[in-house]
Amino acid sequence: MRELTELTGESGALRLAAGGAPRALLIAGDGEAAIAAPLVTALAGRHSGCPVIRLGAGPLANWVGAADLVVVAGLSRDRDPELALLTDAAARRGAALLGVGRAGSALHERCTWARAPFVAVPTERPEGSALWSLLTPILALTGEMRLTEDSLDGTAAALDTMAEFCRPDSESFVNPAKLLALQLRSVLPVLVPDSPATAVVAERLRSGLARLVGVPAAIAELPEALAEAAAYLTGALAPSAAEQDLFRDRADDAAPALRILTVRDEPVSDSRAHEAMRDLVRRADHAGVPVIDLTVEEPDRIGRLAALIALGDFTGAYLRLSRT
Repeated sequence: MRELTELTGESGALRLAAGGAPRALLIAGDGEAAIAAPLVTALAGRHSGCPVIRLGAGPLANWVGAADLVVVAGLSRDRDPELALLTDAAARRGAALLGVGRAGSALHERCTWARAPFVAVPTERPEGSALWSLLTPILALTGEMRLTEDSLDGTAAALDTMAEFCRPDSESFVNPAKLLALQLRSVLPVLVPDSPATAVVAERLRSGLARLVGVPAAIAELPEALAEAAAYLTGALAPSAAEQDLFRDRADDAAPALRILTVRDEPVSDSRAHEAMRDLVRRADHAGVPVIDLTVEEPDRIGRLAALIALGDFTGAYLRLSRT
């Protein structure tokens, strides 16, 4: 993050903020950059000066034009031609452009042709672990445009701290990622975020569990999905009365156990989400379903979300290692 902050400034990308917020900010990201649009949307909230739209596969929408800003980010060589074509289409429409990716890629060439700023991610960054290399230029630009009010100043330090806590040589009782990996072994987790921001964290964790470990997980965002989350507690996967016996022989358990994994954004600004979380925890306790809390203590909001994402990434890695 520290290196990419400097590279973003050197690229001239922040000059795109000189005219203020665009009519719409469109973000196309592959792989690690796929969470950029929902993350910016969550950070901006209702105070955003423009809508933030995630661009998927396919042609650029007809309404995109000179009043809009298109950000294209990715390191995948497979999708590089597709991202380059998207960049070319945006440039022909007169939209402002920012590219983030590998130096010498087709995306880089199209940005150079369009005279658009391009932030080159250092070549030693592997595609599967370049999340913050791709997100940093985007968050720096949205912060400069005042679309978000959060600062990146404490984010790198928060990631340093989480990496220290989760380092491989620390014991499981002091390593939050190893502890969470042990708690998630042979279970079916229901991820329950309490805000749009923690919903991004939950989706990242869900994707990591699927890709790295092959474990399916459901997401129920509070407060809207309280009924859905509560239904799991009494459904087919809920523990029976016999399974709630603490002294039973767990070797007889045939199916993976259900777990509620809360992803909390402290302090919670939505009182409805806070009350819904309390209600769900009470119901889980009554149903005999254990609740695992995923929280970190960071004063800076982006730093807190970054630490949560890192904790989920470390957890997925340890779960993968435990099954090899």
